[in-house]
Amino acid sequence: MRTCYFGFLFLMLGLVAASTIKADGWDRQSDNFQIRTFRGGPSAVKLLARCEQLRSDLQQVWLGGDDRHDWSPRCQVIVHASKASYQTAIGRGGAQTSGSSLVQSVEGEIVLRRIDLLYSEERGASALPHELTHVVLADRFDNGRPPRWLDEGIATMADPTEKRTLHQRDCHAALRSGDALPVVQLLHLDEFASAKQVPAFYGQSLSLVHFLGSQDEPIRLVEFAETAGHKGYDRALREIYQIDGVAELERRWRTYALRHGTQAPQALVSLVR
Repeated sequence: MRTCYFGFLFLMLGLVAASTIKADGWDRQSDNFQIRTFRGGPSAVKLLARCEQLRSDLQQVWLGGDDRHDWSPRCQVIVHASKASYQTAIGRGGAQTSGSSLVQSVEGEIVLRRIDLLYSEERGASALPHELTHVVLADRFDNGRPPRWLDEGIATMADPTEKRTLHQRDCHAALRSGDALPVVQLLHLDEFASAKQVPAFYGQSLSLVHFLGSQDEPIRLVEFAETAGHKGYDRALREIYQIDGVAELERRWRTYALRHGTQAPQALVSLVR
């Protein structure tokens, strides 16, 4: 989905030179992030460095040289020790999740960036790459809202292999059963009409992102979505990928997806470290 003391200044590989200790209610902060964790939880220093490195990696892969400015406001990252704390922060809609991101904008300007993470000893804060992907992509779209298929498909590319495998299985099952969403519907879907659409949507979005991402440099995916927003998907497909409209995309993508079966798509960038 989505603290105040004094101390020393830390330098972590040049990534957190601007970080401060227990300033303005946060355990650590840098040019782009504010971190709050809990006693016995992950190190705020290491998490801050991880966030800065992930942000740089994600921007390089999906945005290229664009949008490299420091974030203002900074992205708040809150790590929760318990399910109760996490759900209180994000609401009941995230009961089955371990990470949530929130980007709010006013008149086209982003005024809030926030990530909530549920921490466990087994998985740590494993949802961070997925949720930070949402925040990074928001910089390139009006009101911080990329098309939903693109937003979720790219974010899922940052998930561990086992999670991508589950989504791929859902995609394959939907194709085999006839429950797959037509690509034209997938591209425009913003709200789910039924719970049955959810697994197919996430599986298909991941598969479609991987298919298009393998046709050219990954950065072209964001260019494609931006072009589609102004000129429509048919024209954007012809200009960016030389695919003759959505109907042709549907034919090519289905062939690709069925050929890959239930095997998880390989990550286009290694983010899980």
